[in-house]
Amino acid sequence: MQTKRTLLKLNNARGFTIVEIIVVIAIIALLIALLLPALRIAKANSQWASSQNNMRQIATMMQGYTADNRDRVLPSEFDNRPPVQFKGPMRSKMAATPGGPLIESPPIGTLLVGTWADILWTTGNLGSFVMPDAGSAGTTATVYNYKFDSPDREVYTAFPDYSKNVLRSTVGMKRPFSADSQTDEATPWGTGASNRERDHPGYFAANNFFTAAPWLGVGGSGVPLAGQLPKYYPSSQIRNPSAAVYLVDSRAGEVINPTATPWQGTPTVGSVIDLCEVDFRYPGESCLMLCMDGHVQTEVKWDKIEDLQGGFFTSPANPPALGPNDPDPRGLKISNLDRSDNPPPTP
Repeated sequence: MQTKRTLLKLNNARGFTIVEIIVVIAIIALLIALLLPALRIAKANSQWASSQNNMRQIATMMQGYTADNRDRVLPSEFDNRPPVQFKGPMRSKMAATPGGPLIESPPIGTLLVGTWADILWTTGNLGSFVMPDAGSAGTTATVYNYKFDSPDREVYTAFPDYSKNVLRSTVGMKRPFSADSQTDEATPWGTGASNRERDHPGYFAANNFFTAAPWLGVGGSGVPLAGQLPKYYPSSQIRNPSAAVYLVDSRAGEVINPTATPWQGTPTVGSVIDLCEVDFRYPGESCLMLCMDGHVQTEVKWDKIEDLQGGFFTSPANPPALGPNDPDPRGLKISNLDRSDNPPPTP
């Protein structure tokens, strides 16, 4: 009798209705929808923190370079081709294997010509690895040894998961500067990083006020002049190091010129062509900056370079007047950082 009652209870037990199942699924979907933005924010903040850490490591290496080179500021660019007397291993001829033949040219750029990243990669002994290269015509198979040359597009194209480079951001590029063409390489080799570099680790660009190769010009063009020597800045020559910007997140490449256009925060030709080379890649449309005293700070998007440094530092001889709706300058300095070239404004 007891068994019969138990069976009747089991038979009368009510299951979930379709409506109840749909309601449960809807609640789960809602919870996931609420959780995903939080996870995205947490991931973005983690990448922002990692990129800050990379910049701090760069600051430490910069200080080491300055200490080892008679107080010289790390050059944003260098060109050690003759007639320059100063030589170094950066972007020099190197053998793919010990005792092997010397490689005449790197995949991108020119021998003995490079940027701050190549110097730090070399002096910091950050890595040495050999990768195949198809050659410029795509037919001559050779190899290249990245020992004295910071990894470039060739590396990230061949090895998408390569992430050892602390000289770059941890956030991938989502809006490169240029389309794809022969001249669309990252600065200083071309006009700016192209769509071929989409999702590659984002560039940090050095303020090209500190170039040690004055003949290079925009895009790495130019020929050394007889008797013309590199220009190096001692750190003591830089006015207000805590405000002088050396490095910034970039969508164009490894260097950024200290002129108005590359630092514009908004499109400069209607809403179609964006000539700004700064990449606001972190939450809240912000970027990271490394100043000459070694500190890293986050800056939200601005409209023009005067919003950062005021009109005097952009053009000391003829500073543009502030408009009625212009914000007060943020106290950062991009151009005219040299003490001798930058006297304070007269009262």
